[in-house]
Amino acid sequence: MIKFFRKIRQNLLSEGKTGKYLKYAIGEIVLVVIGILIALQLNNANEDWKKEKLRQELLIELRSSIMSDTIVLKNERKDLKSAYTNANLLINIINDDLPYTESLDSSLALIELAKIKRADYKIFDRLLNIGIDIIDDKDLINEIVHYYEDSKNLEDIGHEETKLLKEKIYPNYFDRYRYGRKAKPNDFEKLKKSTEFKIVLDYVSGNSLFLIKRSIHRKNLATEILKILDTKITSETVLSVKEPYIKTMEKDSIDIANEIENLKNTK
Repeated sequence: MIKFFRKIRQNLLSEGKTGKYLKYAIGEIVLVVIGILIALQLNNANEDWKKEKLRQELLIELRSSIMSDTIVLKNERKDLKSAYTNANLLINIINDDLPYTESLDSSLALIELAKIKRADYKIFDRLLNIGIDIIDDKDLINEIVHYYEDSKNLEDIGHEETKLLKEKIYPNYFDRYRYGRKAKPNDFEKLKKSTEFKIVLDYVSGNSLFLIKRSIHRKNLATEILKILDTKITSETVLSVKEPYIKTMEKDSIDIANEIENLKNTK
């Protein structure tokens, strides 16, 4: 092709057609520039396609991960409510100096459940490594960061009383113990007088109530993120969410009020 154009130019020069030669040369330059622009455009289009493909993969993976988290959050709320209810039951029994009954074995084990379950950070870490800006939605990015940072900030809450239960209370005051199932005391009267045990119960009661509120917020935040993701993911396999969009903080206040009212009714 290059030889063909060169032969044309040489023929024009040899025939003394300088004007035509200049016009032809300019035309050739224009064609080369157009070719370069087309090549750049195709390359940019290809890069954009690759970026969008990766973005969709990340959004789908994120959706799947948070969907799994919502199941964990549901069980988390159940455990926290159980820890709160049973801690307060045991506090009342100690305050009223009531005797031991076998039914308390489950209550003595369930108080250990006052802690937040860890979110799955794999997709979040991957997003950070790739560059979270690939999501290309500032509001969604802020919600995602809030969701995972909130989980990290809550992880240590409840660990001190759990550690105290595992290392001192259960080994010293119980004959048998099964996590979240049953814990049989060897001397309940002695256990009731234990300052460490009373401290644990107070912490469990306070922390579990606080964590219930935070768990509700995390669940609502996860729901909000999933709704936004459903508008961003182009895959036909994405499930539609029929529940109307409600601001997280507004939904938090409604759900927390309902949850606290339910807890009061179970006392």
